[in-house]
Amino acid sequence: MQSHPHSALERALATDSSALTAPVACPIAAAVKARAKALKKWRKQERLRFFSGLCASLHALGFSF
Repeated sequence: MQSHPHSALERALATDSSALTAPVACPIAAAVKARAKALKKWRKQERLRFFSGLCASLHALGFSF
């Protein structure tokens, strides 16, 4: 009778690093994701530019904002 229920071979196969490799990403999906990220950054920059313009306008009118 063994002291452990699993043999050393089964334990080695379960923890083998080659079994944990990540799947290869699709180039089309990567391009779509990159474009979505670029659009998100562009929208954020536009929103910040609008807010900065609003602050400058209020400051020019004499309000502290």
